[in-house]
Amino acid sequence: MELLDIVDEDNNVVGTASRKKVHENRIPHRTVMFFVFSPDDRILITQRSTLKEFFGGYWSVVMGGHVSAGCSYEKTLIKEMVEEIGTTGEYVHLGNFVKDLPEEVEHVSLFKVTVSPSKVDLDPKEFQKGEFVPLSEINSKITQEDFLPETDIVLNILNSTN
Repeated sequence: MELLDIVDEDNNVVGTASRKKVHENRIPHRTVMFFVFSPDDRILITQRSTLKEFFGGYWSVVMGGHVSAGCSYEKTLIKEMVEEIGTTGEYVHLGNFVKDLPEEVEHVSLFKVTVSPSKVDLDPKEFQKGEFVPLSEINSKITQEDFLPETDIVLNILNSTN
């Protein structure tokens, strides 16, 4: 059973609960998200597996995962890079935000990772497909496909740091 830290509105740990319980009860918890960029500044967009708990089949500009109880955002970032793209890369922290959806409430730490596309090996259990595209094409992609609800928020954070 995966245990997650429960956090208050200021992101202080106030307890732990199972992943199932935090989702069933919309209990605030921590996640990490990260953009994947190529050295020539193309962004990896992915289509999520249809087996995902939330938003299966949707497209995303970020990857990520839950921060396990007692773990840091940074350690989770490294673990998620290995699990989802099969490698690690240089990274920078872009900021934090609260993702408050009907499905869940998450305190998110957002990063930008740079890796060579030739090193990326997407986990087929997590993703149907992925492609590196110029950042300038993201807005047209968003109008053509279903993207995750947090897409505008994370892109605004990215744009404010560039």
